[in-house]
Amino acid sequence: MAIRDFLAVPAGRGHRFPAVRVAAGLLVPLLVLILLGRTDLTMCAIFGSLTGVFGRSEPHWRRLRHQSQSGVLMILTVVAGVWMSLAGRGDWEVVAAATVIAGIISVAADYLRVRPAGPFTYIFAFTATAAAPFTGVVSEAALAAGGGAATAVVLGIAGRAHARRHSPLLHRPSVPPPDWRAILQHSGRYVTAVAAAGSLAVLVGPGHSYWAMLAACAPIAAVNAARAPLRAAHFLLGTYAGVLLSALLLQPDWTPVQLAVLLTLLQFAGEIYVIRHYALAMVFLTPVALLMGSFVSTQPVWELTIDRAVETTIGAVVAVVVVLLTTRQRGTQAPSTANDSAAIEGHGYPNPS
Repeated sequence: MAIRDFLAVPAGRGHRFPAVRVAAGLLVPLLVLILLGRTDLTMCAIFGSLTGVFGRSEPHWRRLRHQSQSGVLMILTVVAGVWMSLAGRGDWEVVAAATVIAGIISVAADYLRVRPAGPFTYIFAFTATAAAPFTGVVSEAALAAGGGAATAVVLGIAGRAHARRHSPLLHRPSVPPPDWRAILQHSGRYVTAVAAAGSLAVLVGPGHSYWAMLAACAPIAAVNAARAPLRAAHFLLGTYAGVLLSALLLQPDWTPVQLAVLLTLLQFAGEIYVIRHYALAMVFLTPVALLMGSFVSTQPVWELTIDRAVETTIGAVVAVVVVLLTTRQRGTQAPSTANDSAAIEGHGYPNPS
């Protein structure tokens, strides 16, 4: 049954328009920065543009609210990461800061009911920018991230002009009060998993501990013990395949424009599958994570890809252990924290354009 579930790929209807929005939100800021000769700011803009993944299939006004809230959180985490980079903070300081941010963002995201749930994207933004060299100033990083987020928000609401002529007015359902006990428990899982995975990765010492912390976040979203191992398997196997694809894509000497187009196509493919089949999505999204730094620097291909595989394994194993130890045998799934496809798809609302 587990193998059958892993191999099953649901139909792709309703996923193309959101994927186009996210991809366009990535491409536009990148091209602007390339034209301005500021490729040093591309990583900040990329993370700002990932605001487009939030509320991707919600009704337009709810999407606007959630993407605006997520955009602010994304800008703050990028600024925090850039500040850590400029301050020359060490691995242990980054792990400690990422642990605190994971706990805070988890609470904020669950309270705001932002989907996808959890701090995964924000931790990615913080740890990647903290690990990357940065020669500008914090205000420039904030502006680049803000530009990417604003582009995503505008594209997210742009379809409203068409939808208002073809979609009925949906009444806003009553929203239950936040379950603070469940929210804090879920935040505690993230804190424990990120701290443990980051610490183990630093002790092992491959050199890119933030990937272990990212991998620790992914299975935590599937909070019940039955789904966490499957989620971890998707993340692991998809990342391994993505690492092999990355090794091939890192070989050519891409021009900035070619790299921007390549990242856009990979992000589009990842968004097509991210809800339908998480492992397939990771095949395409892993190269995005590995290639985005190519705008400003180059690293040894095999060292980079092997580090990614090793630290992803550390993080995924830690996450599964944390979930199994903190969840009852039959599973307890908090309605405000579940990151299943129903949550991502907007709580049962029809997909807007």
